[in-house]
Amino acid sequence: MKRYDYIIAGSGLAGLSLAYYINQSILRNKSILIIDKEAKTKNDRTWCFWEKGDNHAFDPIVFRSWKQVYFYGAKGFAKALDLGDYSYKWIRGIDFYNFVLTDLRTNPNITFLTATIERIRDTANGGFVITDEGQFMADYVFDSVTPLKLDNPQRHNMLQHFKGWEITTPQAAFDPSCPTMMDYRVEQNGVGVRFGYVLPIDTHRALVEYTLFSDKLLQPAEYDAELHTYIRDYLKIEDFSIEDEEFGVIPMTDEPADDKNLKYVIRIGTTGGYVKASTGYAFSRTQRSTQLLVGQLLTAGVPLRQKKTIRQFFKGLMDSTFLNVLLYGRHPGKNVFTRLYKRNPTPRLLAFLDEDTRLVDDLRIMSTVPLVAFTRGMIHALVKRI
Repeated sequence: MKRYDYIIAGSGLAGLSLAYYINQSILRNKSILIIDKEAKTKNDRTWCFWEKGDNHAFDPIVFRSWKQVYFYGAKGFAKALDLGDYSYKWIRGIDFYNFVLTDLRTNPNITFLTATIERIRDTANGGFVITDEGQFMADYVFDSVTPLKLDNPQRHNMLQHFKGWEITTPQAAFDPSCPTMMDYRVEQNGVGVRFGYVLPIDTHRALVEYTLFSDKLLQPAEYDAELHTYIRDYLKIEDFSIEDEEFGVIPMTDEPADDKNLKYVIRIGTTGGYVKASTGYAFSRTQRSTQLLVGQLLTAGVPLRQKKTIRQFFKGLMDSTFLNVLLYGRHPGKNVFTRLYKRNPTPRLLAFLDEDTRLVDDLRIMSTVPLVAFTRGMIHALVKRI
């Protein structure tokens, strides 16, 4: 059985980001095995996020970037939002995979294995990985493949699920200078929230998505029907061709990572709590978390468990409250989001969603939500935990 310094289980966003930052440090001399069940050769997903400046690791592969975004909310509210110091960025999955894999393949200490992971165990001698291609040990296994249980009755579990079409039109139909980040004009149809999403490539081509925050998936044909309706009724496009499509499901959960009793297996990615519970955003949080992890390996030699602070507890409670409001239908989701974007400067709201605000800013933002619904949601969230 071969032993490595590190095994990275899963080569998605978290696994490849971690490998990339390791490869930019002196840790690149460690022996590393990266295991995934398939090669990353498809443009299978899209990452959109906001950040300040343009001196970041993955700026060379940003496909499109904008300084303002359209927002369509409830009761006719519509506005192009100025992002201030932020830019809204779009990275395509295939560009990310190619960029990172090209960098990693220059390092002879990194081995890639295409295999199905059957089991990951924490043992007295290190992390142990069983695959259909063999068994392997490591000082540490960074695990992004073990699914969250999503069954804790004391927590809140929803799904962000979406289908997108990259379409072309014979007539100019899109404004490439400004994407539509959220369009709540679509029919809501029950608990949760639904919205359209448009990322323009040029005047004739765009990625159009239909997104839901709910606790149940739709039937496959329903996503197609909703996309057709959105494109026809709201984008006013009758004639178009579908060039590509994507589908995804992201857990929105305040359930903590199940890793308290693990020493040599470190959960990362979705299973490590990298996805923000109340929004489903993952790209920026993944970059911060994997960079922090590499910093710990460099300075302490071991991954360190983060102690929960009062600040982190408060932010976690805000996420739980938001999920509670949506999950139990305490207030229409599109009205909540409309109030947030209508009553707050957009840069402050983006900083809040990025967990980069002071307590006073958090309180200002929370004062703009429906207070009765959120107070009830917060109380219920605390009772569920107790």
